[in-house]
Amino acid sequence: MRLVRHTIWISRPPQDVFDFFVDFSQAPRWRQYVRTMERLDDGPLGAGSRLHVTMDLMGEPYAFDMEVLAYERPFRWRHRTDETDLRGFVEYRFDPEQAGTRVTMTIEAKPAGLYGWLAMPLMLLRREKPYTEQLPQLKRALESS
Repeated sequence: MRLVRHTIWISRPPQDVFDFFVDFSQAPRWRQYVRTMERLDDGPLGAGSRLHVTMDLMGEPYAFDMEVLAYERPFRWRHRTDETDLRGFVEYRFDPEQAGTRVTMTIEAKPAGLYGWLAMPLMLLRREKPYTEQLPQLKRALESS
């Protein structure tokens, strides 16, 4: 079930946007709630790569791992987290549009456990709120550099 879809146009070519997107040292500049993102494995970044993420949720650190499901430079990135009660993914598309890039973020999730079923109504009610500033922050970071 789709929970969130946000889109924005950025005045940079897809390869520039994608390369900035996968520069995890830049993540705290534009990814909402993210303190750090780091690779857990070696070799080229691609489908199957794993990352460790620490977020700031309500003033407390929250850490989890994510797995890259799709890595199609410079057009698509999809990942999933190690959540036990929800199954789904977050996908970013980087489509050429005019002299820039249309970035679309989609979050899909389905309940997989009791907590997931209990949380789903709240997630559906608030689905337009989470991550509303993430793509505008990405745009500002890219267009100011």
